[in-house]
Amino acid sequence: MRNINRKKFLKNLANLQLAIVLLFTIGFVIALGTIIEQDQSLTFYKENYPENAPLFGFLTWKFINFFNLDKVYTTWWFVILLTLFGSSLLACTFTTQLPSIKTFKLWKFITSKSQYNNLSINDTAKLEFSNAVAYNCNTKRYHFFRQSNKGYAYSGLLGRVAPIIVHGSIIILLLGSTLNSFGGYTAQEIIPRGEVFHIQNLTKFGNLSYVPQDLSCRINNFWITYTKDAKTDQFYSDLSLLDQEGKELKRKIVFVNEPFLFKDNVLYQTDWDIVGLKLRLNNNKQIFQVPLKRVTKAGNRFWFGSLNINNEPNKNVTLVVKDLEGKLYIYNSKGILLQELIIGESFKTIENLEIQFSDFITSTGLQIKSDPGIGVTYFSFFFINGKYLCEFFHIFTVMVC
Repeated sequence: MRNINRKKFLKNLANLQLAIVLLFTIGFVIALGTIIEQDQSLTFYKENYPENAPLFGFLTWKFINFFNLDKVYTTWWFVILLTLFGSSLLACTFTTQLPSIKTFKLWKFITSKSQYNNLSINDTAKLEFSNAVAYNCNTKRYHFFRQSNKGYAYSGLLGRVAPIIVHGSIIILLLGSTLNSFGGYTAQEIIPRGEVFHIQNLTKFGNLSYVPQDLSCRINNFWITYTKDAKTDQFYSDLSLLDQEGKELKRKIVFVNEPFLFKDNVLYQTDWDIVGLKLRLNNNKQIFQVPLKRVTKAGNRFWFGSLNINNEPNKNVTLVVKDLEGKLYIYNSKGILLQELIIGESFKTIENLEIQFSDFITSTGLQIKSDPGIGVTYFSFFFINGKYLCEFFHIFTVMVC
């Protein structure tokens, strides 16, 4: 009785209509997760999804907060949906697809002439052509078996194996993506050149995420290359990963679309900034720093800072930088351009004060990601697209079925 109930339960779980409903529900939830910004603060949702103007007539911040739609990929009910869908695929595989392969592989040798005559297609061949028939069957990807003076050939086994491969790849993909959601994290860091940093500014993380505390990174250098028309071509960061004792574990120059891979961590080049200028007064060895502020307007950006000469209110000059090519523009308090310099040149004031601008203080923007399930996810793609994997399953089913 228990076996009957178990079979009935598995049969209901493997129902095609149930799998389709679960699949469409999961797709709808994923689409909703792309519409609603994920992992934002409660203030963000109150401002963008107010109660007085609900999106689609029902989507307010209270609705989002109640159903955990701000963290939809790790919420408990979405995990239940994935588990049910994966269980449905497994039940279908073990109750329908695997038994169909075994049934298909049974050797159906005809033992009487009447059975042969009842076939929809039949023909006769001379005995000396039997080997040629077997050879032709094999070249046409039929599997040919002999029993005494009888022969039996079949084809189409791969068509039975393919759904199992598809189901297996989907289940592996679900496992990999779930592992990424619960165990992965994303961090954003803006670090000045020459500084050492630890991963701190997390923007996204799962309930099981682990951020390595014994790992740090040093920004050895940062630079930008430009095109002939003075547009940004590429920006680079020279990075070194350090252990707890400050010893270098690995070093690499990263740029856009060329990340730094270390175990489960990936460092991407995302942004850059100019945070200040270094200067010397009257060829003095002592270096001073002038902070710069970035302004973005109409898709263009520039940096400016203020330098007070002799601590007099009316002696302020404004420093303007447009890029890292080395050009520097100096304006007086009335907005009149006093001088155009390049890094390394000096500017003399009326009071014969010589100011030498020695270097930019730059910072690089990095995104650090950890996806512990990425290997599982990639394996699922190989599982569903691998031609040689199909051949392996073909040979395996011939041997064991």
